[in-house]
Amino acid sequence: MDTQIKTKLNTWRAEVRKYLQHPDFPEEPGYLFEPMRYALNAEGKMLRPALCLAAAEAIGGQWQDAVIAGAALEIFHTFTLIHDDIMDGDELRRGIPTVHKAFDPDRALLAGDTLLIYVYQLLSRMDDDIFPKVFRVFNDGAMEVCLGQGWDMQFEKSAKIETHQYEIMIDLKTGALLKLACRLGGIIGRGSEADIEALSRFGLLLGRAFQMQDDLLEVTSSQEMMGKSLGSDVLNEKKTWIWQDLEKNFNQEQFSEWSLMRNSGQLSDDDREKLRTWMTEYGTIERAQGMINTWMNEANAILVGASFKDASMLKAMLTLILGRQN
Repeated sequence: MDTQIKTKLNTWRAEVRKYLQHPDFPEEPGYLFEPMRYALNAEGKMLRPALCLAAAEAIGGQWQDAVIAGAALEIFHTFTLIHDDIMDGDELRRGIPTVHKAFDPDRALLAGDTLLIYVYQLLSRMDDDIFPKVFRVFNDGAMEVCLGQGWDMQFEKSAKIETHQYEIMIDLKTGALLKLACRLGGIIGRGSEADIEALSRFGLLLGRAFQMQDDLLEVTSSQEMMGKSLGSDVLNEKKTWIWQDLEKNFNQEQFSEWSLMRNSGQLSDDDREKLRTWMTEYGTIERAQGMINTWMNEANAILVGASFKDASMLKAMLTLILGRQN
């Protein structure tokens, strides 16, 4: 990534960070606001805000106009992570203890719920002429994210799901928020309906690729690299595409070996290395990477074919996601 793009990304993150590091929260009650500040200070990649600002710029708008929406997206994402970590029992997020481990589940739930309300307080600061559409679109996207989480949890109790069901789930759970980021940027930038739809499709494809990468990194990366707990999805036998692809290839000996790993309640480094070996031998990693490349190529084709005024930052985001290691 060239210096100019890095500089712009850093500028965008700094502008969004103002809303995270200096939120309009009172000091008391500390029971509520301490975990809220803790969650917001555990800074993530700010992928969703960056996509929102890049989308506004791509169709000729001013990225500065999208900063509030970008901050709202990041805070909404933080809210979902707090609840997701409680549901999955994860203990590490963004390199530090999850909110429910640093405090307790009750405080974490209340903090997450209040962050969601704060999101809408931020959005209400937007210009009156655009707020109704932004509000409606944001609500639709937020509902899709919750539906995706619902499907994800329900799939844990299903013996088997089909590939198309998995795609529907990740389109909602992960793709919806990236799609929303791009869609909001298009709306704030006053893009045409055709431009906004193209941006939405672009974001959805990025979301699919991002989630498939996450599913792979759950096994192929390290806790130090990812900055979060790894292995919970596998131990919970979440019906990710890679897990189902691997499981159907297990022989009896491997299935027995896996049962012992799962019953231990945690994955050791040796266990994770064994899973990586199986995924390589059976071609799971290769097939998953092929799906990621297909989605990313389609996303790139949208940028090439659309009549955007300046898609350089969207192209940079595409490259950033394609090459990410955490």
